[in-house]
Amino acid sequence: MSAARPKIANYPFTTLSPVLGMVSLGEGKGFVIADIPGLVEGASEGVGLGHDFLRHIDRCRLLVHLIDASGTEGRNPLHDIAIIERELARYDDTLSSRVKIIVANKSDLGVPEEIKEELEAYCQGKDLLLLYLSAATHQGVDALLTAIANLLQDLPPMIEYEPEYEEEELLQEDRSINIIKQNNIYVVEGEWLLRVMSNVNFDDRESLAYFQKVLRKTGVIEALEYAGIQNGDTVSIYDFEFDFIE
Repeated sequence: MSAARPKIANYPFTTLSPVLGMVSLGEGKGFVIADIPGLVEGASEGVGLGHDFLRHIDRCRLLVHLIDASGTEGRNPLHDIAIIERELARYDDTLSSRVKIIVANKSDLGVPEEIKEELEAYCQGKDLLLLYLSAATHQGVDALLTAIANLLQDLPPMIEYEPEYEEEELLQEDRSINIIKQNNIYVVEGEWLLRVMSNVNFDDRESLAYFQKVLRKTGVIEALEYAGIQNGDTVSIYDFEFDFIE
């Protein structure tokens, strides 16, 4: 769904560590998304590296709860949501008031009618948006990205990242780049990009958002589109790689 390349394992809470990725929707629109490992009970007290995970959530304007709604593993999605909400509130009670989207995953396997009715009743009662998605087939991904982008437009910004590299200086210098296509990988090179990247912390959401803004404002994304990049192709800028998502 984004630039992220998470390490995963075969158990319910699959992402092993928080991963930040960039999502580009075209026309200068996009956002940074943080893929957070599933919160186990007790995360607010540090269980399962909970504090490390929750620290990333604290900086997100919008929360997306991805739950297994297929019932194939005997999971109760409302129980999972309750655990997540309880751990968020225990860590920081302001997180409970954040705008949220509930995403029912594994819809390709079929959602039992009883689970569907319970989820819809819960979301209606909480005034939450409920979307169905299949991570395996990517069905519903576009609808989710659009919903996230639309909601973010109306949400106040978090504290802006302030780069050491001045934007005025960036726009005045030589911004030439070289794009080399290697199969489905587009390698981008440019001395000025190296200087910008030296000030970017790719593990920080605001810092990554700044870099995303630079790529748009300086014409790098436009140049990639002109070079023929397609949805899902990989962009490699020195040591940083991400998947291009329109």
